[in-house]
Amino acid sequence: MTKTSEVRSIIPPPPVAETGPHAAEVSAPLTEQARAIRDGELSSRELTQMYLERIQELDKPETLNSFLLTRGDEVLAEAARMDDLQSSGEIVGPLHGVPLGIKDALLTAGTRTTGGTAVFKDFVPTEDATAVRLLKEAGALVLGKTNLHECGFGITSNNPHYGPVRNPYDPLRIPGGSSGGSGAAVAARLCSAAIGTDTGGSVRIPAALCGVVGLKPTLGRASRGRMLGLSWSYDVLGPITRTVSDAAAILRVVASGPDPLDPFAADDPSGARLPETIAEAGVNLKGVRIGIPDGYFAQDNTPEVDRVLAENYKLLESAGAILVPVTVKDVEQASHTGFLTVIPEDVVLTEEALREAGVEGGIAGNLESFGADVRAALGSQVGPAAQPVPAFTYAEAISRTVPSIRRGFAEALAGVDVLLTATTPATAVPIAEDVEMQHNGRSLDTFETFIRYAFCISVAGLPAISVPGGIGGQSRLPVGLQFVGAPWSEARLIEIALAYERLAAGV
Repeated sequence: MTKTSEVRSIIPPPPVAETGPHAAEVSAPLTEQARAIRDGELSSRELTQMYLERIQELDKPETLNSFLLTRGDEVLAEAARMDDLQSSGEIVGPLHGVPLGIKDALLTAGTRTTGGTAVFKDFVPTEDATAVRLLKEAGALVLGKTNLHECGFGITSNNPHYGPVRNPYDPLRIPGGSSGGSGAAVAARLCSAAIGTDTGGSVRIPAALCGVVGLKPTLGRASRGRMLGLSWSYDVLGPITRTVSDAAAILRVVASGPDPLDPFAADDPSGARLPETIAEAGVNLKGVRIGIPDGYFAQDNTPEVDRVLAENYKLLESAGAILVPVTVKDVEQASHTGFLTVIPEDVVLTEEALREAGVEGGIAGNLESFGADVRAALGSQVGPAAQPVPAFTYAEAISRTVPSIRRGFAEALAGVDVLLTATTPATAVPIAEDVEMQHNGRSLDTFETFIRYAFCISVAGLPAISVPGGIGGQSRLPVGLQFVGAPWSEARLIEIALAYERLAAGV
C-alpha cells in the first residue's frame, strides 16, 4: 500500500517514524487502513508483515524497546485468515485485519502477560481480557504486547526487568507511562494503534510526551475484566492512536456496557450510544465554551508549556471558541487522596493477580522480586516495614474527599462544554531523571510532577483526551493538550478534540 494521506497533526512525527522499512506504507491512520483492508486495497497480512519488520529493525533495547513480545507467525496466520474472509465477502467487524499493540497489563489467551514485572514472567493466561475479546470480535489482531512501567505503578516506563521504554523523539528521554510502550510504538509507526490503561494518567501522559492521541473514557465505559490493575476506583483502559478519529473508532469497540467481570462497567445512564461516525466536515469550534482552569492548573508549568498553551488559546478564539476562566474547587487534594485510595486497593488487586497467575507466597513472599518503586509501594502496606493506610483514612477519602473533588469539577464544567489544560507541566525528561527531575530550577519528584493534571481527572472519574498541542521551543519535544468532559460525554469531547485537531493542522 502506498501512503495515501498524512496523519493530521500539529507536530511533526518523530524521525524514527520516517525511517526504517515501509515508513510511508504504514503511516496512514487506523481508520484509513481499516477501510482499505475492507475494500481489498490493502492486505492485512502485508500490513502486519510490514509492522513486524519495522519492529525488528527499529525496536531495539537501545532505541525504543516498546514491545515486550510480538506474535510473529501466529499473527501473520491470523492476518491471512482475515484476508481470506475479506476475499469471500465476509468482514468480521470495523477493525477487520488491523494489527494493534496491547499493553502487557491486559490478559491475552495463549500469549504471555507479564504486567511488566518479573513475578509474572511465565504467566500465560487461558482467557482474554474483556477489551481484548471485544477488539478481536471487531476483527483486530493482537500484534504483540507493549512494554510498561512495572505493574503500571509509575509514569516513566523505566522498567527494571525488561529495560526502559525510550521516547521516539529522543531515546535518552522517558516516553511517559505507565503505557509508555503503547505510546512509543504508535508514534514510531510500529502498529496501527495501541491499547493502554490509565489510573492516574497512564494513557494521556505517554500520548502527550510521544506526540500522539490518548483517550481516557469515563469510569465504567469500558470493562476492566481480566486486566492487571491498580485501583477499582480509578482504573480505565483506553486507546492511544495517531488521530482523534482513530481513538473514537477503538472506543466504540471497547465500550462494553455491563460486564460480570467488572462491577463498575455500565451503559451510559442517559441511554445514549456513541455515534458510529463523526461527520468531520460539520465539526467546528464556533460558539464552543471552553473552560480554562486557574490556580492549580496554571502554576509552575515550564515556559515552553505555557507558550504552547497561550498560542492555542489564541488559535481557539480565532476559530470562534469562547474561553471561560473557571476554578476547580478542592482539586489540590486530588493526588494525595488518590494515593490514599490506590495503594490499599493495589494490594488487593495484586494479591488477586498473583493467585490468578499461580504465583505462591502472595505479596509478602515475593516482595523482593519487584523493582524498587513497586516494592516500596507494596511494602508500605505488606511486609516487615509496613505502615498500612488506616481503614478510617481510606473510608474518609472515598466517602468525603473524592465526592468533594467531583463536585468541584462538576461546578467548573456546569457552564462550559469542556475544560482545557496542559496534559503535563513539562515535556519529557531524561531517563536519568526518572525519580527526581529538574523543573524550573528546582528538584522535584518526577512521578508527582507529571501526574498533576492527569490524576485529578481520574479521581473525578471524568473522560479526557490528550492531543498534540505543539512542540517545545528549546526541547523540540511534544506538548500535549488535555480536553476534559463531564461524565459520559465522550461523544461531545471527541467532536471538540477532532475540531481542534483539524484547526491546528490547518485542515
